[in-house]
Amino acid sequence: MRADGLRSGSRITSAPCFSSSVIVCLLERPRSACSRAAGPSPWRPRPDGSRASVNLGTIVRAPAQAAAGSSLPQKEVLVPDRRPACAVRGPAAVLLAAALLSAAGCPTRPAVPSAAGPAAGLDALLAAARAQDVPALVEVGADWCPTCHQLAREVFERAADRLPADRFVAGGVDFDSDEGQAVAARYRVMGLPTTLVLDPDGHELGRIEGYETVDRYLTDLRRILDGEDPSADLLERFAAAPDDPALLVEVGHLRLARGAEEDGLRLLERARELDAENATGAWTDATRTLGRWFYRVRGDHERALAYYREGAERTAGTDAAWGFQWWVALSLRALGRSDEALAGLDALIDAHPDRAEPAALKAEYLLMTDGDAATGLGLAREATRLAPDDDWNHYLVAALAERLGDAETAVSAIRRALERAPDKAIYLHMLERLTRSAAAP
Repeated sequence: MRADGLRSGSRITSAPCFSSSVIVCLLERPRSACSRAAGPSPWRPRPDGSRASVNLGTIVRAPAQAAAGSSLPQKEVLVPDRRPACAVRGPAAVLLAAALLSAAGCPTRPAVPSAAGPAAGLDALLAAARAQDVPALVEVGADWCPTCHQLAREVFERAADRLPADRFVAGGVDFDSDEGQAVAARYRVMGLPTTLVLDPDGHELGRIEGYETVDRYLTDLRRILDGEDPSADLLERFAAAPDDPALLVEVGHLRLARGAEEDGLRLLERARELDAENATGAWTDATRTLGRWFYRVRGDHERALAYYREGAERTAGTDAAWGFQWWVALSLRALGRSDEALAGLDALIDAHPDRAEPAALKAEYLLMTDGDAATGLGLAREATRLAPDDDWNHYLVAALAERLGDAETAVSAIRRALERAPDKAIYLHMLERLTRSAAAP
């Protein structure tokens, strides 16, 4: 069980890290009005959602226009030193994207030209796009994001020859860096991984949110590059059923991603109203999306906390409640109330001594926040005792043991995770990294 309370493969709309799909489109944005605004679970954001692909528009030669309703402030967008966005094309671009997505988990990193510094990374990428008259493809990912690893392994490592790599230049951003947060807010990134397709001036033309399968990802990418409007079906269905709570959530997400904040929030609140008893799950999905919008994009952690607390109360006794409790803890920490966050996690452990989720929740919180790794390791081991078949619990043991410098325990634990989920890329990348480290002189 992950921190969001969902098991791998769950299809929950609007969950923190995406693993299935919905397609939307952003068309006819005046280039001059484009906002420069700037702006993650398994326990921390992990794949759990239903929106794996969201195409927000047409490609480079179509008129690019600003999202209506955007009021984000102008900011400089920087790309972090440790994951530079390098101006490359073709196979090198594909390999670069894989390296950026996989972070420390990638087995190898290609030799590519590095940007001179953080500010030069995105500028260099866009300069290359202008010079070659092609879009820029920017991967927004994080090394803790399982879906990011899955995308890297299945597409960029194993299916690189199927990518239309001659039609774009590629680079990437670390979501957890200050610069990554600015990019996330500027482009309203609500889930990971997100593939942004930008015109040479940095205006967004399209995006793919999350990852489901190789074929789906490649199809969606080609649709963006070909200038198709894949949102038509969703919008037609919504026009025919404007009070369908699930469609309200999907279109509300679409509107937020476009920058039409007022309309997006209205649609999501309408979904909550129509599914007040959470009979279809739309109330949960809408509440989660609202919390994520205010937490990630707006940085309004008080308002995010209110949504997450309401979600935890309304879904008590279900798996969804664990995810809301996770985000309650993160919101409290963001508000400078870490002691309250830890106390809340301890209260969950005390209230549910026979459940693995609270122990794993706090273990991941300590891992994510650079807390007491020894305490976290003990909690992760308790989670594996209570739920030995849950692969994520074994991963937590491995990650915390690695944090403590105990490579032997880390390798043993990640092997146990792989026994239960042999195709999980984040585990494979971790084992490869640990094996390389052990073999190094």
